[in-house]
Amino acid sequence: MFKRVLILVLLLSLSACSSQIGQIRRVSDGLAPIVLMSDFGTYNEGIAICKGVMLKIQPGLSFVDVTHQIPAFSVRDAARFLANLTPNFPEGTVFVVLVEKYIEKTARPIVAKNKRGQYFVLSDNGILSLISERGEIEKVREVKENSWLNGGKLISTFMGRDVYAPLAAHLARGEDWSEVGPEMEKINLLDKKALRVSETQVAGDVIALEDPFGNLVTDITATAFLNAKYVLGDKVSVLIGTTKHVIPFVKTYDDVRVNEKLLYIDSTDHVAVAIHQGDFAGKYKIKPPVKFVISIKKEK
Repeated sequence: MFKRVLILVLLLSLSACSSQIGQIRRVSDGLAPIVLMSDFGTYNEGIAICKGVMLKIQPGLSFVDVTHQIPAFSVRDAARFLANLTPNFPEGTVFVVLVEKYIEKTARPIVAKNKRGQYFVLSDNGILSLISERGEIEKVREVKENSWLNGGKLISTFMGRDVYAPLAAHLARGEDWSEVGPEMEKINLLDKKALRVSETQVAGDVIALEDPFGNLVTDITATAFLNAKYVLGDKVSVLIGTTKHVIPFVKTYDDVRVNEKLLYIDSTDHVAVAIHQGDFAGKYKIKPPVKFVISIKKEK
């Protein structure tokens, strides 16, 4: 009789253990990746502390570090990087952007969700501008004091550790995001300059550099450029700052010789300029923002 009871107890224990293992596996399988970028740099412990906070809340989280070298307070660079990232990550991904430059007194921590089911944990300081322009934002919630935050408090001298990191960890393990706070109707957006298009030119700006190569990133869209009647192989007359250039419009770097200039459409469908295996910005001492004007192609 004793043996039968012992066997029954062992079977029940194994069943419970198996159930727990299965549950842990299911939780682990369901963890969303957390994608991090910041202007913190890599010479301090800031990002490691944020990751530690998240791992204390949910062991087994996976992290993708985009960059922690965004120029200090450069919301425009953060917005550009974020817009380029989102189509390449799966549903449920949690993007955490730690770039804190307040453009208005109304800027505050928020969590947004897009139509792909991805989450964004960041400040309402314009970083969502490009994603919003694409019509991808589904809902936005204002972060209020709640049990997810370290100490339950919203105000901190280290927002990454005490606000953004715990929010991201809870979202990554699939908790109800309505706990974040109430829905918002409007978010802060960056000022966007309209392209200046005339009968003779398309005028925009060099808005960033593609480091470490020195390629110029512009705000002139592929559509605006192609409307200027250029086709692959054409020589394009360009004014960059105060210097005139004549640059071939090509598809890829290998379409020109090493150390030659090229103008191309980049992966974000904007006009870009480079030197094949060279540094365009370094050679011509270009630091954004800089005027970038394309002359309309003359009909023969």
